[in-house]
Amino acid sequence: MKVENLKPFDGQHCETTATGTLLRQIGIEVSEPMLFGLGEGLGFIFWNMKSMDFPFIGGRVKPDVLTENIARNLNLELTVKETSSTQKAWNNVKQLLDNGQVVGLKLDCFHLEYFSKPFHFAGHYAAIYGYDNENALLVDTRQQGGQVKTSLKSLALARAEKGA
Repeated sequence: MKVENLKPFDGQHCETTATGTLLRQIGIEVSEPMLFGLGEGLGFIFWNMKSMDFPFIGGRVKPDVLTENIARNLNLELTVKETSSTQKAWNNVKQLLDNGQVVGLKLDCFHLEYFSKPFHFAGHYAAIYGYDNENALLVDTRQQGGQVKTSLKSLALARAEKGA
Protein backbone atom coordinates (compact mmCIF):
# COMPACT_ATOMS: atom_id res chain seq x y z
CA MET A 1 0.00 0.00 0.00
CA LYS A 2 1.35 3.38 -0.98
CA VAL A 3 -0.25 6.83 -0.74
CA GLU A 4 -0.78 8.04 -4.30
CA ASN A 5 0.56 11.36 -5.58
CA LEU A 6 3.14 11.69 -2.80
CA LYS A 7 4.96 15.02 -2.83
CA PRO A 8 8.04 14.40 -0.67
CA PHE A 9 9.73 17.42 0.89
CA ASP A 10 13.45 17.64 0.14
CA GLY A 11 14.93 18.96 3.38
CA GLN A 12 18.08 18.99 5.47
CA HIS A 13 16.40 18.83 8.88
CA CYS A 14 14.26 15.88 9.94
CA GLU A 15 11.35 17.66 11.63
CA THR A 16 10.94 20.19 8.80
CA THR A 17 11.28 17.41 6.20
CA ALA A 18 8.51 15.34 7.83
CA THR A 19 6.27 18.36 8.45
CA GLY A 20 6.95 19.77 4.97
CA THR A 21 5.90 16.44 3.46
CA LEU A 22 2.65 16.46 5.47
CA LEU A 23 1.94 20.07 4.46
CA ARG A 24 2.49 19.30 0.77
CA GLN A 25 -0.17 16.60 0.96
CA ILE A 26 -2.73 19.28 1.85
CA GLY A 27 -1.50 21.74 -0.78
CA ILE A 28 0.76 23.96 1.33
CA GLU A 29 4.16 24.58 -0.29
CA VAL A 30 6.75 26.41 1.81
CA SER A 31 10.54 26.41 1.93
CA GLU A 32 12.57 24.93 4.76
CA PRO A 33 13.69 28.38 5.99
CA MET A 34 10.02 29.43 6.03
CA LEU A 35 9.15 26.32 8.08
CA PHE A 36 11.75 27.35 10.65
CA GLY A 37 10.25 30.84 10.69
CA LEU A 38 6.65 29.62 11.01
CA GLY A 39 7.82 27.15 13.64
CA GLU A 40 9.65 29.84 15.61
CA GLY A 41 12.44 27.32 15.47
CA LEU A 42 15.65 29.25 15.72
CA GLY A 43 17.20 30.29 18.99
CA PHE A 44 20.53 30.28 20.76
CA ILE A 45 21.86 28.61 23.89
CA PHE A 46 25.35 28.62 25.36
CA TRP A 47 25.49 26.17 28.25
CA ASN A 48 28.70 25.84 30.24
CA MET A 49 28.82 23.55 33.26
CA LYS A 50 31.80 22.49 35.35
CA SER A 51 30.82 18.84 34.84
CA MET A 52 31.15 19.14 31.03
CA ASP A 53 34.50 19.07 29.21
CA PHE A 54 33.37 21.85 26.88
CA PRO A 55 30.31 24.09 26.56
CA PHE A 56 27.21 23.12 24.62
CA ILE A 57 26.11 25.50 21.89
CA GLY A 58 22.64 24.97 20.42
CA GLY A 59 20.33 26.84 18.15
CA ARG A 60 16.79 25.47 17.88
CA VAL A 61 13.65 24.76 19.85
CA LYS A 62 12.98 21.39 21.47
CA PRO A 63 11.67 18.50 19.34
CA ASP A 64 7.89 18.62 18.77
CA VAL A 65 7.65 22.37 19.44
CA LEU A 66 8.66 23.26 15.88
CA THR A 67 5.74 21.31 14.37
CA GLU A 68 3.32 22.53 17.05
CA ASN A 69 4.25 26.14 16.24
CA ILE A 70 3.97 25.60 12.48
CA ALA A 71 0.47 24.15 12.89
CA ARG A 72 -0.59 26.96 15.22
CA ASN A 73 0.78 29.71 12.94
CA LEU A 74 -0.91 28.19 9.87
CA ASN A 75 -4.16 27.74 11.82
CA LEU A 76 -4.06 23.96 11.29
CA GLU A 77 -5.16 21.22 13.65
CA LEU A 78 -2.29 18.95 14.72
CA THR A 79 -3.31 15.50 15.92
CA VAL A 80 -0.74 13.70 18.08
CA LYS A 81 -1.36 10.13 19.22
CA GLU A 82 0.75 8.12 21.65
CA THR A 83 0.29 4.62 22.98
CA SER A 84 2.47 2.11 24.78
CA SER A 85 1.10 -0.69 22.58
CA THR A 86 3.25 -1.27 19.48
CA GLN A 87 0.35 -3.10 17.81
CA LYS A 88 -2.13 -0.30 18.48
CA ALA A 89 0.44 2.26 17.28
CA TRP A 90 0.91 0.37 14.02
CA ASN A 91 -2.85 -0.11 13.54
CA ASN A 92 -3.40 3.64 13.99
CA VAL A 93 -0.78 4.49 11.35
CA LYS A 94 -1.94 1.74 9.00
CA GLN A 95 -5.54 3.00 9.14
CA LEU A 96 -4.46 6.54 8.20
CA LEU A 97 -2.26 5.26 5.36
CA ASP A 98 -5.06 3.03 4.07
CA ASN A 99 -7.22 6.17 3.95
CA GLY A 100 -4.60 7.95 1.84
CA GLN A 101 -3.05 10.07 4.58
CA VAL A 102 0.72 10.44 5.05
CA VAL A 103 1.72 10.28 8.74
CA GLY A 104 4.54 11.95 10.65
CA LEU A 105 6.47 9.70 13.04
CA LYS A 106 8.86 10.37 15.91
CA LEU A 107 11.57 7.70 15.98
CA ASP A 108 14.90 6.63 17.42
CA CYS A 109 17.12 6.71 14.34
CA PHE A 110 19.40 4.01 15.82
CA HIS A 111 16.96 1.33 14.62
CA LEU A 112 16.40 2.66 11.09
CA GLU A 113 18.23 0.36 8.69
CA TYR A 114 19.01 3.06 6.13
CA PHE A 115 21.07 5.14 8.60
CA SER A 116 24.71 4.62 7.60
CA LYS A 117 26.00 5.71 11.03
CA PRO A 118 23.25 4.86 13.51
CA PHE A 119 23.18 6.52 16.93
CA HIS A 120 20.53 6.68 19.63
CA PHE A 121 18.35 9.77 19.26
CA ALA A 122 14.66 9.30 19.97
CA GLY A 123 13.78 12.75 18.61
CA HIS A 124 14.17 11.93 14.91
CA TYR A 125 11.26 12.53 12.54
CA ALA A 126 10.20 10.95 9.25
CA ALA A 127 6.95 10.75 7.29
CA ILE A 128 5.55 7.33 6.40
CA TYR A 129 3.69 7.07 3.10
CA GLY A 130 3.35 3.33 2.54
CA TYR A 131 4.02 -0.22 3.61
CA ASP A 132 3.93 -3.83 2.49
CA ASN A 133 4.16 -7.08 4.46
CA GLU A 134 7.84 -6.49 5.30
CA ASN A 135 8.77 -2.82 4.90
CA ALA A 136 7.68 0.73 5.63
CA LEU A 137 8.20 3.49 3.03
CA LEU A 138 9.45 6.74 4.56
CA VAL A 139 10.44 10.26 3.60
CA ASP A 140 13.54 11.33 5.51
CA THR A 141 16.14 14.06 5.05
CA ARG A 142 18.19 14.46 1.89
CA GLN A 143 21.34 13.18 3.64
CA GLN A 144 19.50 10.02 4.75
CA GLY A 145 18.33 9.28 1.22
CA GLY A 146 15.00 11.09 0.87
CA GLN A 147 12.52 8.35 0.01
CA VAL A 148 13.75 5.27 1.88
CA LYS A 149 12.50 2.01 3.32
CA THR A 150 13.07 0.13 6.54
CA SER A 151 11.66 -3.14 7.84
CA LEU A 152 8.44 -3.06 9.85
CA LYS A 153 10.39 -4.69 12.68
CA SER A 154 12.98 -1.89 12.75
CA LEU A 155 10.21 0.72 12.52
CA ALA A 156 8.44 -0.78 15.54
CA LEU A 157 11.69 -0.68 17.53
CA ALA A 158 12.38 2.92 16.46
CA ARG A 159 8.87 4.01 17.46
CA ALA A 160 8.99 2.24 20.85
CA GLU A 161 12.14 3.97 22.16
CA LYS A 162 11.77 6.63 24.82
CA GLY A 163 13.76 9.82 24.92
CA ALA A 164 13.79 13.27 23.39
